[in-house]
Amino acid sequence: MLKVIRRLLETAESRGMPFQEPIVMVGGTAMTAHDIRKMSYDVDLYIRDFHDDIVYQVEREFKSEYGPNFKIDVTSVENIWGGIMLRDIGQSEPDHVMRVGDRDVTIRKLSPEDLFLIKLDTGREKDRNDLAVLYEKTDSDRLIERFNAIWKWHGNRDAVLGYADSFVSVLRRLGAQNPADVISRLKLPAYMMDSLNDAWNPDDNENT
Repeated sequence: MLKVIRRLLETAESRGMPFQEPIVMVGGTAMTAHDIRKMSYDVDLYIRDFHDDIVYQVEREFKSEYGPNFKIDVTSVENIWGGIMLRDIGQSEPDHVMRVGDRDVTIRKLSPEDLFLIKLDTGREKDRNDLAVLYEKTDSDRLIERFNAIWKWHGNRDAVLGYADSFVSVLRRLGAQNPADVISRLKLPAYMMDSLNDAWNPDDNENT
């Protein structure tokens, strides 16, 4: 992965198409960087304003080494998948510093918490299948803290309640967390909190 990233950046420099940080590994590339996967068959990156011609050129070069299905995916939008905009993606965890031309460039990677919460929102089965292995790299406390930061960046406010419900459900399944305890720590609007409590603790509400 780092060899491909270096080639991308060096090619951009040599062709007079400068790039700017942040450069963030996302998707399967980030999961490989966290040793969650043994390898990634694609290279997935977030880079602002990177030229498609460079991606196409380097992808063609590496197809001869990695096979015809090898792909480089460079996105410049902050909603990597699903509806959540990672507005602080530039503050992602540093993974590696490489020398490109006359400067040092920091290669970053999405955190396990970001990967978990983004994959939870996509609705894709293959992403939901990754949740268990991602959970092993984090814990419920860190996930709740991060959830409270990023739910506000969801592009579809009407979908937030369902997203929160899925979050409560998956923490119960993977972390044996009591739904009432999880809900009490969420920083959501009052009407959403009421709806979650009604759904997960109907007996408590009837006795109130």
